[in-house]
Amino acid sequence: MVTAGFTTSANNVTLAPGGPGRTVVLRVPGDRLRDSYTITVDYGAVDAFAEVSGPAAPACTRAGTVLTCLAYEEDAPDLLSLSVRPRAGAPVGRQGLLRFTVATGRSGTSTTTSTVLVGEGVDLVAGPAVTLTGGPGARLPVGLSVGNQGQETARGAVLLVSAMYGLTPSQRYRNCRYGSRGGLSNWTPNLFVCTFDDEIAPGRVFRIGGGFGVTVPGDVSAPNTQTGTATWFTPQDWADQQPRYTLDQQGTGEVLRLEQVATRLPVGASRAPQTDVDPADDDTAIELTVTGDQRADLAADEVRITAKVGETVPVTIGYTNRGPASSSNGGRDFYTIVKLTVPKGVTAVKVPKNCLDADIQDEEGGRPGARAYLCYQYDVVRKGGKVALPFSFRIDRAGALTGRTELLYGPTATTDLDPRNDTAKILVNAGSGGQGGDDGTLPITGSPTVLVAGVGGVLLLAGVGSYLVARRRRARFVA
Repeated sequence: MVTAGFTTSANNVTLAPGGPGRTVVLRVPGDRLRDSYTITVDYGAVDAFAEVSGPAAPACTRAGTVLTCLAYEEDAPDLLSLSVRPRAGAPVGRQGLLRFTVATGRSGTSTTTSTVLVGEGVDLVAGPAVTLTGGPGARLPVGLSVGNQGQETARGAVLLVSAMYGLTPSQRYRNCRYGSRGGLSNWTPNLFVCTFDDEIAPGRVFRIGGGFGVTVPGDVSAPNTQTGTATWFTPQDWADQQPRYTLDQQGTGEVLRLEQVATRLPVGASRAPQTDVDPADDDTAIELTVTGDQRADLAADEVRITAKVGETVPVTIGYTNRGPASSSNGGRDFYTIVKLTVPKGVTAVKVPKNCLDADIQDEEGGRPGARAYLCYQYDVVRKGGKVALPFSFRIDRAGALTGRTELLYGPTATTDLDPRNDTAKILVNAGSGGQGGDDGTLPITGSPTVLVAGVGGVLLLAGVGSYLVARRRRARFVA
């Protein structure tokens, strides 16, 4: 729900009688709630059939069927997590609302709800792990299957696939939707969901037919390893998860179908919503070994600025992919970090959210005034593509001023085709006299320092690297 100050949301959950608990997470979109706040949760409408538990005192206190929690500025969009479990004898079909109110000191108040539903328990189970091998351009079949090891017939199934760039689906099917946003990783090159109406009786197994497979893009970096996950849901469980994903492209090809591996058993008559009682066995891991030898040449872009003292000017920091391979496509080529050293005598007054102060770990991006930044992006950048990070610089001192842009790679020591162009100068008023080079670093000559070691391997991999994997924001991409 939208209020004058901010927006909150909470996921729905479906419980099975005698089944496991689920987690309801209250979130606020964006970076953080920059305010102290009080959360009240009214769970009176579900208390008869579901047990709700949250953080213990002193953070949260209980009065009747109202939970009240006090907190301060949050570093993450998740404000509160609740455990919701079915009570003994919870009847199938019963439902109610959890009602959340978040009141802040300065930002106003926001309300939202979460639906708790009791459904019929089924137990879908995913097929075994899939291993593939092929070079750029190869088309490979992917054998995915789903079975029912429960006591009730599963009425329909939903398949969600989240995979790296190398695992691009060979076809787009009419009963599937495609996108790139959602889930824990937030951005995934290949993200799609397919719905099936088949009834899967207890003990039966179905496999995906119709030549389902992937085509390894011709510009993927090699050698490499590309991974993905295929997850099966009941239709109701997927309905609970769907708001977390942006799947805005409808497939237009043929219908993807399930093929029965054995004869179907008699179908039950129940029509209640269904939920999986053991989601832990609903995933199939997919791993592709990309063969060959193909890499990219990423070149840091030189920047020249002419401006008067006191003037603020827009500046674009980034790099160009000179090919032949694409970059940031996963595996050994997981991400590229841009290190910007701001020229002395210049202040960065506008900073992209995906750029962190290089001297501070685990903080929000976009902080003005740092001496250096580490910027990240996860979009696949193809040959000829650019990453353009929009800054604004204020010129505080006269004369020729010099900073620099460096490209760093992770999580492994990926080798760029031409490391000599991984560093570029940022020149301010270069024609105004003076020697420049006053950015507090050594002059830029020859090849840059060995990549990760150049900024301290411990900081980059243990600190910034883990932070980037968790957040995954996008830089502005120029095709």
